Amino acid sequence: MANTFLLTDRNAVMENLNKIAAENAGEHRERVNGLMDADYVDCDVDNLTVTLEFHVRPWELNRAGFLHGGIICTMLDHTAAAAASAFTGSWCPTVDMDVRFISFGKPDDILIGTGRIVSAGKNIFHMEASLKNKTSGRLIATCTAAYLNIARQQSEGVNP
Repeated sequence: MANTFLLTDRNAVMENLNKIAAENAGEHRERVNGLMDADYVDCDVDNLTVTLEFHVRPWELNRAGFLHGGIICTMLDHTAAAAASAFTGSWCPTVDMDVRFISFGKPDDILIGTGRIVSAGKNIFHMEASLKNKTSGRLIATCTAAYLNIARQQSEGVNP
C-alpha cells in the first residue's frame, strides 16, 4: 500500500500512540475514550497494526455480569481508530462499522485489541479489529470498519 500520508517509521507511530494515550489519560479522561482506560502496547509498521489492552471494569458489565455489547463495540472502534490515527497522526472519525460477537468478556479480564489498516484510500480507511482474551486467547469479537481520512483532506486543504 503506497500512500504517502501513512507513517512508516515505528518510532513516529509509537509517538502518536503515546500522544493518544496521554490525551485520553489527561484532557479526555472523562470522555468515552478516556473511560475505556486502554494501554497502548505496540505497533507493527510492516502489517499496519496496533495493539491495545483493555481491562474489563465493573461499570462495563451488563445485567448478567458480562462485558456489555456496546462496550465491546466501543473497544473495537477505539482500537481501529487508534490504528488509523497512529499511522496518520490525525484524528479519524468512524464512517461505518460491522461487528461480530463471538464470545463474552468477564470482570477483570484483560482483552487484547488489534487494529489493522486493510486499505488506505484517498478518502476512506478500511480497517479490521479484533478483541481476544489475553489469558485464554479466546476471540471475543471482530469488526470491519471504515474511517474518514482526515490527514489527506487536511493536507489538500479540504474541509471535512
